Amino acid sequence: MTEELRLEPQEAVIMRMEKVGYGKSFLIPANNNELILTNRNLILIRKNLLGKGEETLYFPISEIRMADGHPQVRKGKADHMTHTLDVYMNDKMESFRFEWESDIDEWIAQIDSVVTGEPVKRKTEADMIAEAMAIVETIEEPIEKMKGILGIKSDKEVSCRCPSCGASLIGLKGETQKCPYCGTFHTF
Repeated sequence: MTEELRLEPQEAVIMRMEKVGYGKSFLIPANNNELILTNRNLILIRKNLLGKGEETLYFPISEIRMADGHPQVRKGKADHMTHTLDVYMNDKMESFRFEWESDIDEWIAQIDSVVTGEPVKRKTEADMIAEAMAIVETIEEPIEKMKGILGIKSDKEVSCRCPSCGASLIGLKGETQKCPYCGTFHTF
């Protein structure tokens, strides 16, 4: 159970998450706080090691620094393993540590939505497919290079234009072929 929130009239809870750390220092105790986003504030309920609320901190949304019409809320790193949600206020920066980096993306999107009044942009299936394809492409290239280093012929078919006559050519990556139109040799 969390301690009673003192919400203003017309203030509504947008999202909340437990197991959130506060500050960038790894010397600060475990991530056992609760972070709440409302349409007016970011609220942090600081808890002791037993999980009992000790202090409630309010960070007004209106005090978040703006740039190009968007709030300055970024993903940061506290150390090599811990990612943070860095919120740039008018007079300081506040950092909240999360267990999962993907949670930070959702918080950034929600804060941006609250501040700008624009709905959260959800990824479409096409966006997710494009991201997956980009990952596959970044993996394929090093694999192909390793095959070449090990002397393994590639089975990846590629196409290009003949540098001499501009004809379309198709062959295996790393293979050298003679252009059937102009007779020049080309390596794919």
